[in-house]
Amino acid sequence: MAIELHYTHNMQTANSQANDGNAIDPEVVVYFDGSCPMCSKEIQFYKGLDKRARILWEDVAGENPRCPIGYDQATLMARFHVKEVASGKIFHGAAGFARVWCALPAPWRGLGKIATFAPITWAMEIGYRLTLRLRPIIARRIFGAR
Repeated sequence: MAIELHYTHNMQTANSQANDGNAIDPEVVVYFDGSCPMCSKEIQFYKGLDKRARILWEDVAGENPRCPIGYDQATLMARFHVKEVASGKIFHGAAGFARVWCALPAPWRGLGKIATFAPITWAMEIGYRLTLRLRPIIARRIFGAR
């Protein structure tokens, strides 16, 4: 079984987001399933770390989500997707998490750089795929989702 770490599509214009006067243009755009309690909890954690607004957060669970070119809502909700603003490259699964961590402050940025090494990303992807299979059970048992 081959594991695809990322793939590229044309870049769509990213909107800037500002949490304070020190905000900079976002490095990445995160597309997440806001209807998933487990996903939402994790995104809230990352948002708390993103004090300089390096990440633009796009909840794709609602009506008319802003999807990158070549993607639809169902695809974005099935797996974690992240777009690098500068290159327009889209990463998913473990590779996407590595890109998010690279946009966060230390120690996350360092962990993200380590996670971008192919053998590390590959191992993380195996764990991510297992988590995807268990996500409905985790959501029900821990977060009380139906």
